[in-house]
Amino acid sequence: MNRDEKPMDFYRDIPVPFAVFEVIFDSGLQVKDTRYIYVNEAYCRMAGIDKEALIGRRFMEVYPGESRWFPYCMEALEKNAPVHDCFYSNETGHWLDFTVKRGTQKDTVSFIFVDFDDAINKEKRERITSSIILRISKILNNEETFNVCMDHTLAELSQVIHPDRLYILETDGRTISNTFEWCAGGVTAEIDTLQNLDYQDYVGGWEKYLEKDTSVVIPDIEELKDDDPVDYENLRRQGIRRVINAPFYNNGKIIGFLGVDNYELNDFVNTKLVLETISYFIGAKIVNHRLLNELDRMSYIDNLTGVHNRNALIKKTGELSNQMIPVGLVYADINGLKRINDHQGHFAGDEALRYTANLLTSVFQSGNVYRAGGDEFVVLLPDIKKEEFASACRKLPVQNGENDAYHIAFGFNWCEDSREIIRAIQMADKRMYAAKAEYYRREIQKF
Repeated sequence: MNRDEKPMDFYRDIPVPFAVFEVIFDSGLQVKDTRYIYVNEAYCRMAGIDKEALIGRRFMEVYPGESRWFPYCMEALEKNAPVHDCFYSNETGHWLDFTVKRGTQKDTVSFIFVDFDDAINKEKRERITSSIILRISKILNNEETFNVCMDHTLAELSQVIHPDRLYILETDGRTISNTFEWCAGGVTAEIDTLQNLDYQDYVGGWEKYLEKDTSVVIPDIEELKDDDPVDYENLRRQGIRRVINAPFYNNGKIIGFLGVDNYELNDFVNTKLVLETISYFIGAKIVNHRLLNELDRMSYIDNLTGVHNRNALIKKTGELSNQMIPVGLVYADINGLKRINDHQGHFAGDEALRYTANLLTSVFQSGNVYRAGGDEFVVLLPDIKKEEFASACRKLPVQNGENDAYHIAFGFNWCEDSREIIRAIQMADKRMYAAKAEYYRREIQKF
């Protein structure tokens, strides 16, 4: 030892709890008690008892009824080898990882302890967190409808992290909107005010967090006050003190966030991991829902003209036939389309079809226009008054001149009771054919 080095103080310098006991046997040579011979400072802190109150006293006197340590003493003496175990110590209130071995003096043993609380708590935290993730992921894969499933997911999450507000934000990269929301009692809903916001203005500042972390974690919004005053004001206005927003992606691009405001600080739930994992499943659910919606939409849309197709027409007429409302009907057909296709080609014929669809949508709106097939179009105007229908029809251009790009025959009908929709469409069709016949009669007279 160097002259300047201080000798080790075993009482203070050993960092883990350490104690030496004299073993006391009964008449059958079984351990019935022990007596404290030595304890260090770390042991006293763990036990919450001063050294002077321990040395020389029997263990059962200090901790009555705590005899489960004694078999370990006996085993260490008999084997003359270290014995290791871990269990929850009632006397200390801690999980303890310990090793006991024969002492240097006769009938003595030494114990060295490790406070195992951190490891136990970590295992408990991981187990609880995994259980939460599994439970909520099952909700996202159940048979509920999309909207019900998303609301159910947020409600279940709220029971875990006890926030003021949980929400889903969806973005196309330009705007961002709050599409689902759960609020605690007394918390003002924000979903109506957070619609079609500018992405950069509202959450553009979050991207700097994602450069260094997998989520936007703001434990105290005061840190935004100087660097991002717009975001700070948005959060402050909503009474938000801390926030986590976990992004979800599609093909590497952010399409939304799962967010939580003023969540509970909990040692046994890894809130960030829960949100990040559930956000992944939510993102997949949203992408799948969008795809199904697009497939459903495409099954009812005419690819060439962009208006509804025959499938949509059949569905709509079926719905109307079960109601009792007035309906305005227009049947339209392009005159001379075969001649256009024969003399100018099918591209020109396609252009004629698109022109007709655009003309009808400009007057009656796209949601009411259907391509029934070939060059025939049907317009359905539910719940419209007869006078309003007549006024709308007068907006269609009169096509009698030589300079008109295309000639379209129209048949109009107003049906008072939509239960008669099929018959009403047939009447509009009949009137369209009458107009078509008149067009061809005039064409023949020209020659």
